[in-house]
Amino acid sequence: MEPTLGDLIKRGENSPYYRLLSMKIEEVKDGYARLTMNVEEKHLQFLGSVHGGAISSLADSAAAWATVGSTDLKGAPLTVEMKINFLLAVESGQLTAEARSIHRGFRISVCDVEVKDDQGRLVAKSLVTYYLRKES
Repeated sequence: MEPTLGDLIKRGENSPYYRLLSMKIEEVKDGYARLTMNVEEKHLQFLGSVHGGAISSLADSAAAWATVGSTDLKGAPLTVEMKINFLLAVESGQLTAEARSIHRGFRISVCDVEVKDDQGRLVAKSLVTYYLRKES
């Protein structure tokens, strides 16, 4: 029996990496996903703002879920390229990543991601390309 989208979301939220970064999957639907991360001390770099790697992980994860939501659960998205612009330093609060699928081919998917702080300010903008590995 194939896993449902709900099964995959539960598996995602229970994954060690998501737990490590305290990422929460808020919404997944066809070509769209929204994930959040409450900023904690573990996310901060030595100057006191959220590390770019934590923001990148949130953006990449949101894009992956937007892709999963648009592939009828028939392919596993593997990141092949990610470009991100960091636009605003954040020290506290909550980050929200919204991803939208802008291209879905047979093997390649591309998503546009915006990461915003809890005041709605744009923190980072990302473009993520995935290879869709077909499950056998």
